Amino acid sequence: MSERDLIIERLERKLAEKERELKELRRVAGMNAEEIKREILQSIKVDLEKIEVLEARVAELNKTVQSLLDEVLYLKANLPKEEVKPREIREIKDFDENRENERKTECIAEDEIIICD
Repeated sequence: MSERDLIIERLERKLAEKERELKELRRVAGMNAEEIKREILQSIKVDLEKIEVLEARVAELNKTVQSLLDEVLYLKANLPKEEVKPREIREIKDFDENRENERKTECIAEDEIIICD
C-alpha cells in the first residue's frame, strides 16, 4: 500500500467515528429535558442496585470473618499452655574419656549377636 492509501484509510476511519458521535449528539439534542432526566435516573438506579448487591456481599463476608475470628480466639483460649522447662546447664568434663567409653561399648555391641524370633 502506498502512503496515500494509508492516509485515506485512516481518514475514513476517523470520518466513521465522527459520524457516530454526530448521531449520538443529534439523539441527545433531540431529547427534551424530561427524557434526559429519566435516562440519567435509570442509569443511577442500575448503579444503586449493583451497590446494594455489593453491600450485601460485604456484610456477609464481614460476618464470616467475624465468626472465624471468634472461633480462632476460642481455640486459642482452649489450647493447653506449654510449660517452660528450665534448661539444665551441665559442665562437660573429660570429653575425650567419654569418647573412649563409647568406642568400647561399640566394640562390645559388635561382638554380641542377638537373635529374635
